[in-house]
Amino acid sequence: MGGGYYSQDIAREARSSGGDVFGFQAYGVNAGTAASRREVHPILNIRGKTRECKNETPIVVALDVTRSRGDDTKIVYEKLPTFIGQIELKGYVAGAAISFCGIGDANSDRAPLQVSQFEADNRLDEAISKFWIEEGGGGTGQESYELAAYYYAKHTIIDSVQKGKKGYFFFVGDEGFYPTVNPNHVTDVCGREIPAPIPSAQVFKELQDKFQVFFLQPKKSWEERKADVDAEIQQRVESAGGQYKNVDVRASLIWNNRNDLDLHVICPSREEIFYGHKQSVCGGWLDVDMNVQGETTKPVENVRWSRGTAPHGRYKVIVQNFRFHDSPAPTDYRVEIEVNGEVKQFKGTISPKGETGIDSNILIYEFDFDPSKRKQPEAAPTEKATYAAYDDSVIRTQWATVLPAERILPIEDPARILDVMLGAIAITEGKASLDAFLSGLKGSHTEHDLQQIRIALEGLSFQKSGGPNVDPGAGGTSHSGSTRRL
Repeated sequence: MGGGYYSQDIAREARSSGGDVFGFQAYGVNAGTAASRREVHPILNIRGKTRECKNETPIVVALDVTRSRGDDTKIVYEKLPTFIGQIELKGYVAGAAISFCGIGDANSDRAPLQVSQFEADNRLDEAISKFWIEEGGGGTGQESYELAAYYYAKHTIIDSVQKGKKGYFFFVGDEGFYPTVNPNHVTDVCGREIPAPIPSAQVFKELQDKFQVFFLQPKKSWEERKADVDAEIQQRVESAGGQYKNVDVRASLIWNNRNDLDLHVICPSREEIFYGHKQSVCGGWLDVDMNVQGETTKPVENVRWSRGTAPHGRYKVIVQNFRFHDSPAPTDYRVEIEVNGEVKQFKGTISPKGETGIDSNILIYEFDFDPSKRKQPEAAPTEKATYAAYDDSVIRTQWATVLPAERILPIEDPARILDVMLGAIAITEGKASLDAFLSGLKGSHTEHDLQQIRIALEGLSFQKSGGPNVDPGAGGTSHSGSTRRL
């Protein structure tokens, strides 16, 4: 509930000894058997539970733990003693208690939401170190931030709000959120029932009734982000025993529910490779076929010709929804096709009207293969269109529909995450100007570090110093007038 005292000595000892940090493998009681189920640690499981904070200042640190941002959690753990020490030393807020939240993708991950109790003592170290850093994600440019917003808005008891004092909530990630809160996700993850989808804008607005909410966006290069997206398909193919590398032709299909989507490839011999005919006389092979029984929410199918075996001629790649195992709703998919070293990405939605079998067929790509012409990957314009959902500006634009723009804080180096959080608290509380806050960091930070922190916080500082005010519930709509504490 937030009682106790955080000992810096105990924290330093825990970090110097190594201990059981991020070693939780999320195996259930039947580990090692076919019936085992991987779950979050019990202290982070929120099914049917409410988190409560009686302290004066609740702080939530909600971290994206998918592939692109998994290391941020480790950085926060290492720097947590300094963060808490600075809050106490500078007196930026009184009676702080922190809840950690790990965010994945409820459409595909086994641990889409992990939430610790609000604590003020060294139980904080235990809570964050028990995170399952699954490094999953659905490959859509979105994660389940809206589900986290729903849980904290609806199923937390924050005593300070009753006294007119909001807490602080920091999302840390580099992707967008889904447009609605899915009732199935609420049931599966939170153990609650809602009658219909809730617009994400609504739950973010309700979250801001309890907390001063910020989105911290650590940056990655375009190549790094593209590699994260591509790695999802490769990881699924190879984990299932399929061949991803050293191919002439490869078609890989992924989706994120238990429905039985099928990959069909018509090859130059006019054979159709699919679940009923997995190997062709011309060397093609459906080497991964999943969700016959709806066994996973992270399925993949893979058809490939090993290098040096694909025949010259015309190929067609088709996706079909064979049957529904989940509810008969449209299913988003991604297909990656490699031909002679050239990789193309396709995405879409199948069964918009509940179609199955041949009625659901979608022709993805038709191409000619010439074994004598090995090509290089296409240039960036095609890639930019394919990966548009991961573009920083697209992500910032979406977040600006639910948060004031000055509360979307870009960060070049993830090592500065907690510095930026601390600065946001100091400035919002009116305890320090941006210049005064940065001055207090001199000696422990380089000039480059200080410049990064300034860039992240300068918009927020402008608002607090008398710039145009933005209502936190208005999704970034500006209003003229004097600055007020939001």
